[in-house]
Amino acid sequence: MVLQNPTVLITGANRGIGLHLCKEFIVKGYTVFGSVRPASRDDASVEELKNTGASIIELDVTDEDSIAAAFDSWGDKTLDILINNAGAPPPPRMWNEVTSEALIDKFRVNTVGPFLVSKAFMPALQMSTNPKIVNIASNSGQIAAKTDGKYMAYSVSKTALNQVTKSLGMQMEMIGSKVLVVGIHPGYIPTRLTKHVGPDKMEVQIPKIVNTIRSLDSSQNGGFMDAEGNPMEY
Repeated sequence: MVLQNPTVLITGANRGIGLHLCKEFIVKGYTVFGSVRPASRDDASVEELKNTGASIIELDVTDEDSIAAAFDSWGDKTLDILINNAGAPPPPRMWNEVTSEALIDKFRVNTVGPFLVSKAFMPALQMSTNPKIVNIASNSGQIAAKTDGKYMAYSVSKTALNQVTKSLGMQMEMIGSKVLVVGIHPGYIPTRLTKHVGPDKMEVQIPKIVNTIRSLDSSQNGGFMDAEGNPMEY
């Protein structure tokens, strides 16, 4: 079901995938809110986000007080789609470069952050007739289908994000909530996070992702999929 003038909130919206998702949802007629970290408020990328027509929310996914303040500023508005896009980059690459700080940092941003934002904004999502939480996942988090072990800390955090997606989706069903929770692997798109390398094109993947989000249904709750909505192995 597609709502009239639905509202979407996208975290990490001032660059890369988040910025392009904002642009595409605005083209589709959505009311779009994009989050930026308070530390980035003076960055030129924030001005680019403003120019899309999106409303700006300051939110740091690693700071619970910041998340709470962002929700307070949200007020009594309904939220139809929450896209947890903010993420930490893949490096370090090899096991002997991985430190406890690197593991914790990736986990805090890529796993804990999406959960805490989802938890905080749940009251606004529950007001929607067709609420969706979309976690921007990665095939780096796959276990069964994974063919290499590079970027261990990043992969561990994305594997844990898959479990958050699955568990939260199932718990929404348990309590009779309408909130649908899925993880989407966007493809390997060149962004600052990937040091601008990757075989997939932004202009190809973003419309696919948006179309997939718009067409999600309850049978996909807790699922992990690619940009076109095809199921992927956890």
